[in-house]
Amino acid sequence: MNRSLLLLLFFAALESGSGCSTPAEPQTTPPQPVFADPTYPPNPVDSRIYADVGAVDAIDIEWKPDTTGITSGYIVYRSTNDSIGPDGLLKDKTIIAQLESSNQLIQPLPTTFKDTTGIAWGATYWYQLQAYYRSPTNNLTYSVPTHVDLTTSFAYHQRASLFNPNGQDSLHGFPLKFLWEDPEDGGTFQIIVERTDISSYVWSALLQDFESQLTEEYPTSATQLLSNVPYRWRIKKIVPNGGSSSIWMTFTVSP
Repeated sequence: MNRSLLLLLFFAALESGSGCSTPAEPQTTPPQPVFADPTYPPNPVDSRIYADVGAVDAIDIEWKPDTTGITSGYIVYRSTNDSIGPDGLLKDKTIIAQLESSNQLIQPLPTTFKDTTGIAWGATYWYQLQAYYRSPTNNLTYSVPTHVDLTTSFAYHQRASLFNPNGQDSLHGFPLKFLWEDPEDGGTFQIIVERTDISSYVWSALLQDFESQLTEEYPTSATQLLSNVPYRWRIKKIVPNGGSSSIWMTFTVSP
C-alpha cells in the first residue's frame, strides 16, 4: 500500500471517529415578548404605547420584562401599515431599535423605548417586538414576534399648546383656571395635575369639548392646592389607539 493511500485512510478515520466530532450547540429560544398592560383615563400613568411628554414628537413603547433570564436582547420594529409577511413580521418593517445588555447583573435589559424617528401628526404607526438569545458562540435564536393589531398601533395627533397656569399664579380667592389650545379644534382630553416635590398626582379628569381654546377650573372637590408648592400639568388628547400629549408646564399658586 503506497504512502498516499495510507494518508487518505488516516484522515478519513479522523473525520469519522466519534471522539473527534464537535457536539451541536443546543438551541435556546427566548419567550415571546409581551407589551405592558394598557391604562385608561382617568389613570394618569401612561403605559404600553403612548405619546411622549417631552419637547420632541415621540411615541413611547413599554413591555414586560422577561423573568426567565433567557432573553439577551430585543428588536423593535415599526411600520406605517399592518401587513404581515410569511415570517410573521411586519412586511414593510423598519428596525428602529436593537437593545441588548452585555451584563444583565449590572445593566438590566431595557423594557421601554422612545421612538423619535420621523414621528408626524396624522400618521399611524404599528409596532412589533421580537426577543433574541445570543449564545456563547455568538449565534442568535429568535422568539415568536408579538402579534399585530390595532392595540399595537398608535395614531399620532397634534399636541395641545398650554397657556395658563405657567409659573406663579395669584388666585385672589378665585379657582385656578387651566387654559390651553387644541389645533384640531377639540375632542376628548385628559387633564393631569401632579405635585412634583412628592411625585403625587392630585387631580386627573376626562373632559370633552369642541373648541380651539379650552378652559377648565380646578374643582373644589379635588385635593387642595397649597401655596408655594411646586406643581405641573399637562393635557392628553384621547382617541382610540392614539392621541398626543402636551409638554408638562410647571406652576405654583398663591392666595
